[in-house]
Amino acid sequence: MTILEREPEDSLPLVREGRADLALAYHFDGPPPVRSGDRSGMNWTPLIADPLRVVLPRTHPLAGRARLHLAELAAERWILGCLKTVDLLRRYAELAGFELRISCSATDYFFAQSLVTAGVGVALIPEISLTPGLDVVAIPLESPSPSRFIGIATSRRHRGPAQPYVDALRGLLSEGAGHE
Repeated sequence: MTILEREPEDSLPLVREGRADLALAYHFDGPPPVRSGDRSGMNWTPLIADPLRVVLPRTHPLAGRARLHLAELAAERWILGCLKTVDLLRRYAELAGFELRISCSATDYFFAQSLVTAGVGVALIPEISLTPGLDVVAIPLESPSPSRFIGIATSRRHRGPAQPYVDALRGLLSEGAGHE
């Protein structure tokens, strides 16, 4: 079995071409990157919906709130913890009636949360990527709120010697995500 860490746009073609047996991938809102019955030759097994949370410094005036509407954060500067979230965040900011102001673009959610702690801005971080112990709070957004969806892509065509391991790993991941 071959398992590689890659972004979805890099890992999914590897599965499609038979150079990887499985891709643990994600997408933000909208349809999954692999659709049932499409011509990609791949299957998509959804695992979890991972809601994005607004991460604020613990000293922020809104830090004690149970939920926030994105419009309440219109004056904030934003830190991107993943470059792929910029279009998503812009779309939601537009729906909330404001223009996004970005103070930093990072490629790591931990680093983004560290920047929030330092007061550089606020961030939108997937729930499972939140780091305990930092001096920040993570608050759910009022609807509409963005989510990241995590799933498994496997090939429908390439069923080689690794297939029992692929099936077992897919089963364990599904079980761990609460799907029996």
